[in-house]
Amino acid sequence: MRRHDPERPVRPIETTGDRDSQPPPSPGAKRGNVSQPSGKRERSAALTQERILDAAEQEFAARGFAGARLREIAVGAGIQPALIHHYFADKQGLYEAVIRRAADQMSTASWRVLETERDVEGIVRGFVEVMVDFSDAHQKLLAIMRSEVLTGAGMLVDIVKEKTQALLEAVVGMVSELQKGGQLRDDVDAREMVRSGLSLILYPIVDAPVLEILLPEDQNHSSVERRKRVIVDVLLRGIGKPA
Repeated sequence: MRRHDPERPVRPIETTGDRDSQPPPSPGAKRGNVSQPSGKRERSAALTQERILDAAEQEFAARGFAGARLREIAVGAGIQPALIHHYFADKQGLYEAVIRRAADQMSTASWRVLETERDVEGIVRGFVEVMVDFSDAHQKLLAIMRSEVLTGAGMLVDIVKEKTQALLEAVVGMVSELQKGGQLRDDVDAREMVRSGLSLILYPIVDAPVLEILLPEDQNHSSVERRKRVIVDVLLRGIGKPA
């Protein structure tokens, strides 16, 4: 896989009429005189790209970058392979778009928590909600990232760092301020406190197969919402100011 070049711009979205979401007309086909409104064309193109990205995420997660096939992605999205090149240029461009979409979703939701929540419980609940939902929805991408880290580095790692580094530094700064204000225990380094919280959220997802071997989950009591409640309770009790 080629290393990600942060200076290389992502190919812009193009919306050029009906061909954005429909197969090109056959050579002998006649064009009608009725054209779709631009807003409808843009929505159609956006939906087509979402279908491509959904199918691509599944294919990359299942086979990795090297093993993924654009034709299989096109079949999964229900489009002609040429549309993948139209929107994303090539396989690397598509892979980058898949990763950026996931990272953008997590980053946007996380910044919203920082901007809207004010008390410790609200902040913890907000971040647990975002991180658990993201991890559950993109667990295979997280597994790919873990594999890339073990083998050196990769595009996914670079993009996730780009999207989350400033956010996590802001969280560390916020924890430090809450410690100084007496709202959190101050006998644990702020950065280590954040790392521990991330570990509690991410480990059960990223290393789910290992955890399942060591301590199989009780299927009768398994749910994402239950996991969120447990993590929030453990975190709040662990980081709170001792009595």
